[in-house]
Amino acid sequence: MTVLEKARRSIDEASRALREKAVESTLVERYFLLYEAQNAVKDLPQPLQMGKGLSYVLNNASLPIAPHDLLLGRFDDHVPTREEQVRLDKIWAAQPNENPIVKFNSGHVTVDSQTLVKDGITGYIVKAEQKIAQTKDEGDKKGILNYLEGIKYTFEAIRDYVERYGAAAEKAERKDCAEVCFSLVKGAPQTFREAMQLILFVYNVYLIYAGTAVACLNVGRLDDILLPFYLRDLQSGILTEEEAGCLIDDFSAKMSLHLGRGEHQMAYLTQDYAHTGWLRNPVYESPGYITLGGYSNRTDHKTNPLSLLFAKHIHPKLKNPIYICRCTKDCPEELLDILSGKVKENASLILYNDETVIPAHLHIGVEKENAVNYSVHPCNWADIDGGSVIVGTCGKPLPIILDDVLHSNRVFQSMDDLYLATEEAYAELIKGTFSAYREKYRGDMPSSYDTLSLTECLSVDCIKNAGNLEKDRVKYPAVYVLLRNIATAADMLSAIDRLVFREKKCSLNELVEAADKDFENRLDLLNCCKKAPKFGSDDPVANAHAVRLMTALLDVIDREATNENGVRDVYTLNVTINDSNHLHEGAAMNATVDGRRKGAPLSENLSPTAGFPHSVTEVLNSVSKLPFDRIHSGALNIRLSTGVAKGPRGEKNIKALIKAYFLQGGMQLQFSVADTEELRNAQKHPQQYKDLMVRITGYSAIFVDMSEGAQNELIRREELK
Repeated sequence: MTVLEKARRSIDEASRALREKAVESTLVERYFLLYEAQNAVKDLPQPLQMGKGLSYVLNNASLPIAPHDLLLGRFDDHVPTREEQVRLDKIWAAQPNENPIVKFNSGHVTVDSQTLVKDGITGYIVKAEQKIAQTKDEGDKKGILNYLEGIKYTFEAIRDYVERYGAAAEKAERKDCAEVCFSLVKGAPQTFREAMQLILFVYNVYLIYAGTAVACLNVGRLDDILLPFYLRDLQSGILTEEEAGCLIDDFSAKMSLHLGRGEHQMAYLTQDYAHTGWLRNPVYESPGYITLGGYSNRTDHKTNPLSLLFAKHIHPKLKNPIYICRCTKDCPEELLDILSGKVKENASLILYNDETVIPAHLHIGVEKENAVNYSVHPCNWADIDGGSVIVGTCGKPLPIILDDVLHSNRVFQSMDDLYLATEEAYAELIKGTFSAYREKYRGDMPSSYDTLSLTECLSVDCIKNAGNLEKDRVKYPAVYVLLRNIATAADMLSAIDRLVFREKKCSLNELVEAADKDFENRLDLLNCCKKAPKFGSDDPVANAHAVRLMTALLDVIDREATNENGVRDVYTLNVTINDSNHLHEGAAMNATVDGRRKGAPLSENLSPTAGFPHSVTEVLNSVSKLPFDRIHSGALNIRLSTGVAKGPRGEKNIKALIKAYFLQGGMQLQFSVADTEELRNAQKHPQQYKDLMVRITGYSAIFVDMSEGAQNELIRREELK
């Protein structure tokens, strides 16, 4: 079997598993081993429970190898027997996510793959041993020894797992795989294949054996990190471009094998939804990310051949890996051509604009090197390079804030009055979080070393600055500040502006009372509200209100994040993402003054309000006007009609949309290519549409595996032409 044939078999295997794996399939061995490990280490401090418990698990885990494996990293995933299910039911009843080995490993981070491939597993062990010796010499004044020893045991567990896999490969007469493993046990990776294998081992260990529910990861900017290995191997003749592409294919396939069936965010929209579920498989729908492209502190982003190679090997039939592809104003045309083709094929691809995101990071005080190396982790949330952790979240849907202001019994003589009241309400909403942040992260609160997670072990300078993730060790403790549902909020402001203050069709109280009664007996006002300017139609009034509101609230954030000495002392990641919360948050709301009826969804992420005529250019023109140079992440879901993407002009159309949007200052794009009629046909004839993939927020879903309610939500979103 040739290398190319092996890679093709891996992709085919992963593709079939996504569509055919039994819903009842589960990580049987994971649960049994974690349960046994928990009992074996229950009397130890948690950092030692983490390290020694993981050692027990990895030293007893099975080591499957397939004839077509180029990279190792399989695990037990099968439909349990009746006897196994009885045992599992007892374990599941005992809250397995509270297991001290997995409890603090919730993922949603970008792995420090740069240090991982530079130092290797042994490098972490050596540094841990040196730090332990230093701590003993100085006296364990902070109680850090257990923490450091837990780190050491953790990396020794991974090392032993790799060595065991090497022995299994040797026994299976897979000498090539065995040599890679044995080399990784001795030191840092020396080749492209070894570096990819190490990253994959760590990814699988985290997700399969050490992570709690939804423990998804971004493995980093691999085209940048792996470029020295790639170029060196090409020059020495031990690797060809085709062989490297095959390794990328196998890596991608392995990142998909843990996935189960179904889609989780909108599953609650129906009662008869059959899906794998987090308890059965805690990572059944955990997206795995790879970052690609963009400005670099290490390489010339315009001439990186590995960016092109990774892009070429994005497979449209796979949900994972999801590629975060960073674009620049001088992005290579060849790379844009490839990415546009992948969009046309409906691949798992999210595009970000360096020209807005990097300035947004610089704006909050992130150092330039770290700002340039920004990343986005599952499910489409911002990361700060150099060591960061999210220590809080504040804010709530903008339409709810506006609605509260409208019901505050204040008298508003003008739009200026309404905006001022909204700014004051938002300030009150975030003050408490910022105050608590200053007390904890700018004060003298002592560090805690009582808990250890694999997340910490895989973060920047985890040993050098050993300490609690939320205190000493982290360079950028950050707060997510939510700016959700901008379209509904802008539409509300536009309606008030036109009906109350410009055309004087009604008083503000009259409009609010009509909305409170769901416009009962006031169809005249309802029709006027619906005809008011709508964000996403490139209407200058609606655009102006969206920009004014977002700018005003960003100004509030900046002001509240700055202390009395004029120094910004709170790191804020300002995000517009709402996942699928627009559905249940809208369901709990009365009607709003823009003509939205009681219980109807709010606008989704950065998208316009559904149900009004929009073209793709109108949507992009409107959204691009937002002040994205102070916003760090978010989702703009664009569902293109197949007509726009069809034929020889399809890729050119998509490329033109991407370039124009980013040139105008847009931040992020993600596309689904599917006609409404096609989605309805897929509901009726699911067996004929098993390959139909759609974007949700920061991940992909196979449409026919979604609940009917979730499918209807995708159909409700406009097909743009």
